[in-house]
Amino acid sequence: MSAEPHHLDSEQRHTLERLSSHPLSNNIKWPQVLALFEALGEVTLESKDRFRVTVDGRTEVFRPPHHHGDVPADMVVKLRHFLAPDSEGTGIADGGFKGSAL
Repeated sequence: MSAEPHHLDSEQRHTLERLSSHPLSNNIKWPQVLALFEALGEVTLESKDRFRVTVDGRTEVFRPPHHHGDVPADMVVKLRHFLAPDSEGTGIADGGFKGSAL
């Protein structure tokens, strides 16, 4: 893993906060999400419209929104699930990997 959550810069932290905020945040841009993923784990471009993201041993494939604009609500939910705590309660959205603090 390239970085733990406490090593995120302020923009990456802000993106993570907006992804986990209630109600759902609109106005989250795909490049901000991609930068967050790159700080948290490994991102591989599979094709021009698919990114394979591995964070904390979990892998998911994401398709960016059309023209890399705002992330739609259904994708925000998918991102939340991907970044949510695992069975041990140690996910990114819950404060970091294996108990590390944001």
